[in-house]
Amino acid sequence: MTPALEALVAATETALADPSLTNDRDRAEAISPAMAALLDDPIPIPNEARQSLDGLAVGNLLYADPTARFHLLAVVFPEGTSSGVHHHGCWGVIGYLNGSDEETRYRAVRDDGDRAELEEVSRHRWTKGDITYLIPPHDGWHRVKSAGPGDGVSVHVLCRTPLEHPHRFWDRSSGAVLPYPFVEAAPGRFRAEVTGLS
Repeated sequence: MTPALEALVAATETALADPSLTNDRDRAEAISPAMAALLDDPIPIPNEARQSLDGLAVGNLLYADPTARFHLLAVVFPEGTSSGVHHHGCWGVIGYLNGSDEETRYRAVRDDGDRAELEEVSRHRWTKGDITYLIPPHDGWHRVKSAGPGDGVSVHVLCRTPLEHPHRFWDRSSGAVLPYPFVEAAPGRFRAEVTGLS
């Protein structure tokens, strides 16, 4: 790991262990300075972590907490690719390294687990140096599209492990909510794959 990544891991461990931080937003804000320092570092992550998976979006594993509290991914979206509308069921801190992502956030008008009705609440273009949070239940639904120039690369600190991270996909055409697990497509390289989409 790079020194900047080591510092981000240490800051996350400290935030998760601090009893004075009583909610996910407080913990995300405590992690944020270390994320900002990483984004400003000349060598924030290894070069290989910036690579897509044969032109497809991928999360390259940077660190996995041995007690499964959190993990770090370098998420690569090739220019023009999109995540689809999906939901993160627990907290995350996201910092942008290069390219840009257009993020659309949604509010659930109704979400009964296997079906949902969503409405758009905001749209923002994130670029190098920007930091944002995922704080469910209010900030869990979103869609990310790589807007260029070049691949969008961001560092994600996410709850749990990649395989245990609660992740759901919304099918716009039917309103169905489907499992969207991270699948290890190659060693240390994870792709979100929809289960049950016809």
